[in-house]
Amino acid sequence: MKKILNIVVLLILKFLSLFIRKENIVIIGTYSRYRYGGNTKYLYEYLSMNTDLQVYWLTESMEIIDYLESKGLKYLTNKKLFKKLIVTLKCKVIIDSGTGYYNPFNYFSSNPNILKISTMHGSGPKLTVERKENIEETLNLIKKINTFNCVSFCTEYSRVTIGINQLLLSRDKTRLFGLPKHDLLHDHEYINLTYKKRKWVKAITNEKNNINKSKVIYYTPTYRTTYKTLPIRSLPGFSVEEFDAFLEKEDIYFIYSFHSMNSSIEQFENTKRIKFVSDAEYPLFDNFELMIESDMMIGDYSTLATDFSLMSKPQLFIMPDYKEVYESKGFAEDLKPMLPGEEITPFNDLKEAIIKYIMNQPLFLDKFKNNIDLLQSKYADIKKYDSREMFKNYILTKLK
Repeated sequence: MKKILNIVVLLILKFLSLFIRKENIVIIGTYSRYRYGGNTKYLYEYLSMNTDLQVYWLTESMEIIDYLESKGLKYLTNKKLFKKLIVTLKCKVIIDSGTGYYNPFNYFSSNPNILKISTMHGSGPKLTVERKENIEETLNLIKKINTFNCVSFCTEYSRVTIGINQLLLSRDKTRLFGLPKHDLLHDHEYINLTYKKRKWVKAITNEKNNINKSKVIYYTPTYRTTYKTLPIRSLPGFSVEEFDAFLEKEDIYFIYSFHSMNSSIEQFENTKRIKFVSDAEYPLFDNFELMIESDMMIGDYSTLATDFSLMSKPQLFIMPDYKEVYESKGFAEDLKPMLPGEEITPFNDLKEAIIKYIMNQPLFLDKFKNNIDLLQSKYADIKKYDSREMFKNYILTKLK
């Protein structure tokens, strides 16, 4: 019954579209209608300010709506459903950051005249597809991403290794446009000002005065199906109380978030020095901005490791399930030969590594520069790209 209803609604939408003239409208979103961040955010703002295109952000968050209205930016919401319907029927370009996109009743996927673009979330060896289990889910993912006309990669190596070999994209669908968020790293004035202001650090820690004298660690465990708790808890000897005392002694704040699909994972209780940040509490939160504000990142096999390596700041890695993931789902290739930081196993090593590197960036770079260079050469050569400008030119050319 539901399938029949969807077909009926799709036919109605297609009929209505015959009487509505298409315009140079771009609709942009990300994985959640309650988040404003990531690659599509930066592309959305750039296109809004640097073209005559009508660019809309998809959202259902009142906080995001208020923010966009204060900036004079366009948006679509179910709260104004008729407007959303009309703009949808007039739209020529759909952009998202993942393997899917805004596609009411398959209206856009069934229309070959609509330009569909994926910026991708990130770039790194983690980007692979399940080959041993959940094969049907994998095939659906591959089928879905192949409905895009354009999927962006950062290097020729990642284009072939991930785009062609993993996602089975044809070469004409893969483009070397890089990631829009990486453009910010070319603006050194912006980087310095963001670090100095520490907008997100101040909001999350609720510290306004002496926070600029403190060091900040950002912990970013990625999505995993095998753990129901934070991987840091698996370190032998780990204790929240002892870690909090250590952080206070060293004047360090430890801010952590986790992948949106890990919503059921067990969290720490917030302490004086350990703080959790989520999209639900902060819809405008942007983890890339928090990375810029931080002095060190602790992660795993997430693509955020590639992003943070571009900032040349210390990283540590906690990956108790690396072998298990490598042998089951696998990676595009083994990350360990290019790990841009030290892998940690016992808790005491974590404390020692934090003290060793967080105050000594040159020491960190001296030890891990070769790994960082190798990772970036394969997955994020930002020296070659002005990502947002390349996306802009591509869209304008296609709309001629």
